[in-house]
Amino acid sequence: MKDISLTGAVAPIDASRTRENASTASGVPLPVRIALMREHGRGSYAFSAVYQSGLEHFGDERGFLAYKKVGRTALVLSDPVAPPENLPDLISRFVAQQRDVGFWFVSHGVAKVLAEQGFTINAMGYDTHIDLPTYSFSGRKKQTLREALNRMVKRGFVTREGSLTEVGIDKVKALHEAWRQTRTFTSEELVFLNRPLLVAEEPDVRRFFTFDKDGKLVAFAFFDPIYDGGKIIGYLSQHSQNLPEADRLVTLALKRVAIETFQKEGLKVLHLGLAPFADIMNDQEFRANRSRVTAFYFHFSFNNWLVNRYLISLKGIVAHRRLYDGIQQQTYYAFNRRPSLPRIVKLMRACKMI
Repeated sequence: MKDISLTGAVAPIDASRTRENASTASGVPLPVRIALMREHGRGSYAFSAVYQSGLEHFGDERGFLAYKKVGRTALVLSDPVAPPENLPDLISRFVAQQRDVGFWFVSHGVAKVLAEQGFTINAMGYDTHIDLPTYSFSGRKKQTLREALNRMVKRGFVTREGSLTEVGIDKVKALHEAWRQTRTFTSEELVFLNRPLLVAEEPDVRRFFTFDKDGKLVAFAFFDPIYDGGKIIGYLSQHSQNLPEADRLVTLALKRVAIETFQKEGLKVLHLGLAPFADIMNDQEFRANRSRVTAFYFHFSFNNWLVNRYLISLKGIVAHRRLYDGIQQQTYYAFNRRPSLPRIVKLMRACKMI
């Protein structure tokens, strides 16, 4: 069993330990994707773009992007993994091949490149991140996070980092299945914008587990690495799950332990992930070439009770992100073919929401 490294240096990646459907068949060999990720994987979804099963890849040694075809539309997952100067050519070559293209959850910089190539750009919700060197748990807004850890300590709960083998793969799978039964989607795991849980050892993924006073596993949190210049600079909080009967604050306490661990290691950033359709009407960027109809779809979905109750709790995601009082950065959806509604439906199919 390989010990988990707690340093910022990137250990050699053993691709055989991670599920991979097709390396060369996808268009960009896995070793090429890994090398690009380690140098230019600053985006929070770069690890998912490399490893998530079911994705195709376009590009070469100069950069690549991950996408999924639904009908004739190619849906691109987040930012391409490439040096900034290579983005315009990579995108233009991909569009020339696929024609009907949508980029989902891209940063402002990539959205600007897409706007220059004639894409319509819409805000699609913010990504919250924590600046680890300056982050503090003091202040009124962090009261719930302080309460969470204090309560777990008083109840004798213990959080520690470890491997799946150490904790027991069967225990992790059992907790995951129990947690899934509390979700809206119980028969299918959401994919594409959400990297599905893989209960297997993965390169550089960090795993924290919380146990009650009797030693029973009650919660876990898994973090995908974020790279830049050959080093790990931070993580994305990818999976955070707990037993349905567990204390409602247990995962908050667990994440606080992880945050403090990353701070001690001198890491730079922890991303908390996308809050879909949050604060999109206040975004002033790209207003000249945005789609008002698409903005209406997103805004309506965010505020619709039926969507929040039976499809996905968009407002619940926002409420959870606010507890951390992190830095919010708007992300964007870019598309080059209308009408937009069928392509939004295709995204839902790509994510296995319908």
